[in-house]
Amino acid sequence: MPTFHTPEPITAVVEVGAGAVHLAATDRDDTVIDITPRDPERASDVRAAEQARIDFHNGTLVVTAGRKLLPLGRGGAVRVDIELPTGSRLDISSASAGVDADGVYSDCRFASASGPLRVATVSGNMKADTASGDVAVGDLEGNARIATASGDATIDRIEGDVRFQAASGSLTIGRLRGHAKHQAASGSVTVTDAATGGLRAQTGSGEVEVGIPEGTAARLELKTHSGTVDNGLQSSDGPVDGEQTFMLQARTGSGDISIRRAVEPVSGRRD
Repeated sequence: MPTFHTPEPITAVVEVGAGAVHLAATDRDDTVIDITPRDPERASDVRAAEQARIDFHNGTLVVTAGRKLLPLGRGGAVRVDIELPTGSRLDISSASAGVDADGVYSDCRFASASGPLRVATVSGNMKADTASGDVAVGDLEGNARIATASGDATIDRIEGDVRFQAASGSLTIGRLRGHAKHQAASGSVTVTDAATGGLRAQTGSGEVEVGIPEGTAARLELKTHSGTVDNGLQSSDGPVDGEQTFMLQARTGSGDISIRRAVEPVSGRRD
Protein backbone atom coordinates (compact mmCIF):
# COMPACT_ATOMS: atom_id res chain seq x y z
CA MET A 1 0.00 0.00 0.00
CA PRO A 2 1.46 3.40 -0.97
CA THR A 3 2.29 5.51 2.09
CA PHE A 4 3.30 9.19 2.17
CA HIS A 5 4.69 11.28 5.01
CA THR A 6 2.05 13.95 5.69
CA PRO A 7 2.60 15.77 9.00
CA GLU A 8 0.02 18.40 7.96
CA PRO A 9 -3.50 18.09 6.51
CA ILE A 10 -3.51 17.39 2.78
CA THR A 11 -5.78 17.86 -0.21
CA ALA A 12 -7.16 14.55 -1.47
CA VAL A 13 -8.40 14.51 -5.08
CA VAL A 14 -10.16 11.25 -5.98
CA GLU A 15 -11.63 10.39 -9.40
CA VAL A 16 -13.37 7.03 -9.59
CA GLY A 17 -15.50 5.51 -12.32
CA ALA A 18 -17.44 2.99 -10.25
CA GLY A 19 -17.18 1.27 -6.90
CA ALA A 20 -16.75 2.69 -3.41
CA VAL A 21 -14.56 5.26 -1.68
CA HIS A 22 -13.88 5.14 2.05
CA LEU A 23 -11.84 7.77 3.88
CA ALA A 24 -10.79 7.90 7.53
CA ALA A 25 -9.32 11.12 8.93
CA THR A 26 -7.46 10.76 12.22
CA ASP A 27 -4.60 12.40 14.11
CA ARG A 28 -1.70 10.93 12.11
CA ASP A 29 1.42 12.02 10.23
CA ASP A 30 1.07 9.85 7.15
CA THR A 31 -1.40 9.02 4.38
CA VAL A 32 -2.08 5.43 3.31
CA ILE A 33 -3.91 4.39 0.13
CA ASP A 34 -5.27 0.96 -0.71
CA ILE A 35 -7.03 0.23 -4.01
CA THR A 36 -8.61 -3.18 -4.55
CA PRO A 37 -11.10 -4.65 -7.03
CA ARG A 38 -14.67 -4.58 -5.79
CA ASP A 39 -15.07 -8.14 -7.05
CA PRO A 40 -11.73 -10.03 -7.13
CA GLU A 41 -13.31 -12.60 -9.46
CA ARG A 42 -14.29 -10.03 -12.09
CA ALA A 43 -11.59 -9.34 -14.67
CA SER A 44 -12.60 -5.74 -15.34
CA ASP A 45 -12.53 -4.92 -11.61
CA VAL A 46 -9.08 -6.46 -11.24
CA ARG A 47 -7.83 -4.55 -14.27
CA ALA A 48 -9.25 -1.27 -12.97
CA ALA A 49 -7.46 -1.72 -9.63
CA GLU A 50 -4.18 -2.66 -11.30
CA GLN A 51 -4.23 0.37 -13.60
CA ALA A 52 -5.18 2.91 -10.93
CA ARG A 53 -2.89 5.91 -10.60
CA ILE A 54 -1.66 7.44 -7.36
CA ASP A 55 0.34 10.68 -7.25
CA PHE A 56 1.41 12.89 -4.35
CA HIS A 57 3.08 16.26 -4.73
CA ASN A 58 3.24 19.40 -2.57
CA GLY A 59 0.54 18.26 -0.17
CA THR A 60 -1.91 17.11 -2.83
CA LEU A 61 -2.86 13.47 -3.31
CA VAL A 62 -4.42 12.49 -6.66
CA VAL A 63 -6.05 9.07 -7.04
CA THR A 64 -7.56 8.07 -10.40
CA ALA A 65 -9.21 4.72 -11.03
CA GLY A 66 -11.91 3.20 -13.19
CA ARG A 67 -13.44 4.23 -16.47
CA LYS A 68 -11.15 7.13 -17.24
CA LEU A 69 -8.22 4.73 -17.51
CA LEU A 70 -9.92 1.92 -19.45
CA PRO A 71 -11.40 1.62 -22.96
CA LEU A 72 -15.02 2.66 -23.37
CA GLY A 73 -17.41 0.03 -22.06
CA ARG A 74 -14.72 -1.92 -20.19
CA GLY A 75 -14.65 0.03 -16.96
CA GLY A 76 -14.40 -1.93 -13.76
CA ALA A 77 -15.34 -1.17 -10.17
CA VAL A 78 -12.82 -0.60 -7.39
CA ARG A 79 -12.71 0.05 -3.68
CA VAL A 80 -10.53 2.97 -2.62
CA ASP A 81 -9.50 3.20 1.05
CA ILE A 82 -7.59 6.27 2.23
CA GLU A 83 -6.32 7.02 5.73
CA LEU A 84 -5.27 10.65 6.06
CA PRO A 85 -4.73 13.45 8.61
CA THR A 86 -7.59 15.22 10.36
CA GLY A 87 -8.55 18.51 8.73
CA SER A 88 -7.68 17.45 5.19
CA ARG A 89 -9.55 18.84 2.19
CA LEU A 90 -11.56 16.58 -0.12
CA ASP A 91 -12.32 16.82 -3.84
CA ILE A 92 -14.07 13.64 -4.95
CA SER A 93 -15.82 12.87 -8.24
CA SER A 94 -17.31 9.62 -9.52
CA ALA A 95 -19.57 8.21 -12.19
CA SER A 96 -21.16 5.60 -9.92
CA ALA A 97 -19.62 5.17 -6.49
CA GLY A 98 -20.61 5.56 -2.89
CA VAL A 99 -18.47 7.83 -0.70
CA ASP A 100 -18.10 7.29 3.05
CA ALA A 101 -15.86 9.70 4.99
CA ASP A 102 -15.19 9.25 8.71
CA GLY A 103 -13.47 11.93 10.78
CA VAL A 104 -13.12 15.71 10.48
CA TYR A 105 -12.43 17.49 7.19
CA SER A 106 -12.07 21.09 6.07
CA ASP A 107 -13.43 22.27 2.71
CA CYS A 108 -15.10 19.49 0.70
CA ARG A 109 -16.36 19.14 -2.86
CA PHE A 110 -18.26 16.10 -4.10
CA ALA A 111 -19.62 15.36 -7.59
CA SER A 112 -21.34 12.14 -8.62
CA ALA A 113 -23.69 10.88 -11.30
CA SER A 114 -24.93 8.13 -9.00
CA GLY A 115 -24.13 7.04 -5.47
CA PRO A 116 -24.71 7.99 -1.82
CA LEU A 117 -22.46 10.33 0.13
CA ARG A 118 -21.84 10.36 3.89
CA VAL A 119 -19.33 12.57 5.67
CA ALA A 120 -19.01 12.68 9.45
CA THR A 121 -17.78 16.22 10.15
CA VAL A 122 -16.98 19.20 7.95
CA SER A 123 -15.26 22.21 9.49
CA GLY A 124 -15.34 24.43 6.44
CA ASN A 125 -17.43 24.85 3.32
CA MET A 126 -19.00 22.00 1.39
CA LYS A 127 -20.38 21.60 -2.12
CA ALA A 128 -22.11 18.44 -3.31
CA ASP A 129 -23.66 17.77 -6.73
CA THR A 130 -25.27 14.46 -7.61
CA ALA A 131 -27.70 13.30 -10.27
CA SER A 132 -28.99 10.46 -8.10
CA GLY A 133 -27.96 9.82 -4.53
CA ASP A 134 -28.58 10.82 -0.92
CA VAL A 135 -26.25 13.18 0.96
CA ALA A 136 -25.72 12.80 4.72
CA VAL A 137 -23.58 15.02 6.96
CA GLY A 138 -23.06 14.68 10.69
CA ASP A 139 -21.73 18.05 11.92
CA LEU A 140 -21.15 21.01 9.60
CA GLU A 141 -19.45 24.20 10.74
CA GLY A 142 -19.51 26.27 7.58
CA ASN A 143 -21.65 26.81 4.53
CA ALA A 144 -23.03 24.13 2.22
CA ARG A 145 -24.51 23.98 -1.27
CA ILE A 146 -26.19 20.70 -2.18
CA ALA A 147 -27.85 19.99 -5.51
CA THR A 148 -29.42 16.76 -6.73
CA ALA A 149 -31.83 15.67 -9.42
CA SER A 150 -33.10 12.85 -7.21
CA GLY A 151 -31.93 12.40 -3.64
CA ASP A 152 -32.39 13.55 -0.06
CA ALA A 153 -30.06 15.60 2.14
CA THR A 154 -29.67 15.08 5.89
CA ILE A 155 -27.58 17.25 8.22
CA ASP A 156 -27.50 16.40 11.92
CA ARG A 157 -26.15 19.78 13.04
CA ILE A 158 -25.14 22.89 11.13
CA GLU A 159 -23.68 26.20 12.24
CA GLY A 160 -23.71 28.09 8.96
CA ASP A 161 -25.84 28.45 5.87
CA VAL A 162 -27.09 25.67 3.62
CA ARG A 163 -28.73 25.79 0.21
CA PHE A 164 -30.45 22.67 -1.10
CA GLN A 165 -31.89 22.42 -4.61
CA ALA A 166 -33.51 19.31 -6.08
CA ALA A 167 -35.97 18.15 -8.68
CA SER A 168 -37.07 15.48 -6.22
CA GLY A 169 -35.55 15.49 -2.77
CA SER A 170 -36.20 16.24 0.90
CA LEU A 171 -34.07 18.21 3.35
CA THR A 172 -33.78 17.13 6.99
CA ILE A 173 -31.83 19.15 9.57
CA GLY A 174 -31.53 18.21 13.22
CA ARG A 175 -30.11 21.42 14.69
CA LEU A 176 -29.94 24.62 12.64
CA ARG A 177 -27.97 27.69 13.68
CA GLY A 178 -27.87 29.66 10.45
CA HIS A 179 -29.90 30.10 7.29
CA ALA A 180 -31.30 27.30 5.16
CA LYS A 181 -32.88 27.48 1.72
CA HIS A 182 -34.78 24.60 0.13
CA GLN A 183 -36.16 24.60 -3.39
CA ALA A 184 -37.63 21.48 -4.96
CA ALA A 185 -40.34 20.42 -7.36
CA SER A 186 -41.10 17.56 -4.98
CA GLY A 187 -39.74 17.12 -1.47
CA SER A 188 -40.32 17.86 2.20
CA VAL A 189 -38.41 19.96 4.72
CA THR A 190 -37.93 19.02 8.37
CA VAL A 191 -35.95 21.05 10.90
CA THR A 192 -36.10 19.64 14.43
CA ASP A 193 -34.46 22.55 16.30
CA ALA A 194 -34.12 26.00 14.72
CA ALA A 195 -33.09 28.78 17.12
CA THR A 196 -31.25 31.38 15.05
CA GLY A 197 -31.16 32.41 11.41
CA GLY A 198 -33.96 31.45 9.10
CA LEU A 199 -35.48 29.00 6.66
CA ARG A 200 -36.85 29.66 3.21
CA ALA A 201 -38.64 26.59 1.86
CA GLN A 202 -40.41 26.28 -1.47
CA THR A 203 -41.75 22.97 -2.77
CA GLY A 204 -44.32 22.01 -5.34
CA SER A 205 -45.30 18.89 -3.43
CA GLY A 206 -44.13 18.21 0.10
CA GLU A 207 -44.56 19.07 3.76
CA VAL A 208 -42.69 21.60 5.88
CA GLU A 209 -42.18 20.90 9.59
CA VAL A 210 -40.13 23.15 11.87
CA GLY A 211 -39.42 23.05 15.60
CA ILE A 212 -38.51 26.33 17.32
CA PRO A 213 -37.16 26.15 20.90
CA GLU A 214 -38.36 28.17 23.86
CA GLY A 215 -36.58 31.51 24.05
CA THR A 216 -36.77 32.05 20.30
CA ALA A 217 -39.40 34.21 18.64
CA ALA A 218 -40.53 33.49 15.10
CA ARG A 219 -41.52 35.63 12.16
CA LEU A 220 -43.68 33.56 9.85
CA GLU A 221 -44.71 33.82 6.22
CA LEU A 222 -46.63 30.63 5.45
CA LYS A 223 -48.64 29.73 2.37
CA THR A 224 -49.99 26.48 0.93
CA HIS A 225 -52.30 26.06 -2.06
CA SER A 226 -53.48 22.59 -1.11
CA GLY A 227 -52.77 21.70 2.49
CA THR A 228 -53.14 22.93 6.06
CA VAL A 229 -51.12 25.29 8.23
CA ASP A 230 -50.68 24.21 11.86
CA ASN A 231 -49.03 26.91 13.96
CA GLY A 232 -48.38 25.70 17.48
CA LEU A 233 -46.68 28.93 18.60
CA GLN A 234 -48.43 31.59 20.65
CA SER A 235 -49.03 34.86 18.84
CA SER A 236 -47.16 37.93 20.11
CA ASP A 237 -46.31 41.43 18.97
CA GLY A 238 -42.62 40.62 18.73
CA PRO A 239 -39.64 39.16 20.56
CA VAL A 240 -39.20 40.09 24.21
CA ASP A 241 -35.86 41.18 25.64
CA GLY A 242 -33.23 38.49 25.27
CA GLU A 243 -35.16 36.42 22.76
CA GLN A 244 -33.63 35.37 19.47
CA THR A 245 -35.67 35.55 16.27
CA PHE A 246 -36.04 32.91 13.58
CA MET A 247 -37.43 33.89 10.18
CA LEU A 248 -39.51 31.25 8.40
CA GLN A 249 -40.82 31.60 4.86
CA ALA A 250 -42.59 28.48 3.63
CA ARG A 251 -44.59 27.91 0.45
CA THR A 252 -46.01 24.61 -0.75
CA GLY A 253 -48.15 23.78 -3.74
CA SER A 254 -49.45 20.62 -2.13
CA GLY A 255 -48.43 19.81 1.43
CA ASP A 256 -49.01 20.73 5.06
CA ILE A 257 -46.98 23.26 7.04
CA SER A 258 -46.43 22.59 10.75
CA ILE A 259 -44.69 24.86 13.27
CA ARG A 260 -44.21 23.79 16.88
CA ARG A 261 -41.99 24.26 19.90
CA ALA A 262 -38.89 22.08 19.74
CA VAL A 263 -38.63 19.31 22.30
CA GLU A 264 -36.01 19.98 24.96
CA PRO A 265 -33.01 17.66 24.38
CA VAL A 266 -32.26 15.10 27.07
CA SER A 267 -28.55 15.94 27.10
CA GLY A 268 -25.93 17.75 25.07
CA ARG A 269 -25.28 21.39 24.32
CA ARG A 270 -27.94 23.51 22.62
CA ASP A 271 -26.19 26.75 21.70
